[in-house]
Amino acid sequence: MFKTRWVFMGRKFLPLVTLLLVAFPAVTHAQVFYSMPGARPVPDDSPVLGMALGLGDNLFRLAGFGRFNAARTADVGLEVVYEDLDTGAGSDDQHRLGAGADFKKLIVEQNDDASRPVDAALQFGAGVLAHSDYTLIKIPVGALVSRTFTVQENRDIIPYAGVYLIMDFVDVDVPGNGDGFDSDLDVEFRVGGSAELSGRTSVFAALHAGNGTLFFLGFSTSL
Repeated sequence: MFKTRWVFMGRKFLPLVTLLLVAFPAVTHAQVFYSMPGARPVPDDSPVLGMALGLGDNLFRLAGFGRFNAARTADVGLEVVYEDLDTGAGSDDQHRLGAGADFKKLIVEQNDDASRPVDAALQFGAGVLAHSDYTLIKIPVGALVSRTFTVQENRDIIPYAGVYLIMDFVDVDVPGNGDGFDSDLDVEFRVGGSAELSGRTSVFAALHAGNGTLFFLGFSTSL
């Protein structure tokens, strides 16, 4: 992990990431501030909507998301996020709002024999969380693998695991000292799984560790 203070570099990164977020909204689902299990893209005729609740050390996070097919082997999406951080200063919690976008590309597709037992995908995302004098830019880049097990009544169970490089850029307005900019680089591991309750609705759980520790519960439904 490294930390640097780049006031001028930070101001250069903000327009770049804003441009990325504006470029994707018509075709996006994001796994920037949470994760939904599975390397396989959503079907072309069935976009997915859902919500996820994240709990961590002094942190509560609520995300709403949508996921859309971009090609047979790719999907994209958009998320909006509310975050409550207990700063330890009595009732002075930080309430942050944010949004993110990501692109996921399937590179290995699971088949029925032993030659390709899992799905594997590469993923890139970018997101922003903000609170008055605080702005966090988060950029995850990583890979994940999953396997689909079909059980009774053709319902799918999908365990997954992923590893991500997480780049954080934080811009803080310090009273009396002006703007300060820090960067942070971490490796994050994500494990979890989903279970299909019906033909359209699934529930999922996931654990993120490395860039802080967060546990997620959520659901998704196909349109």
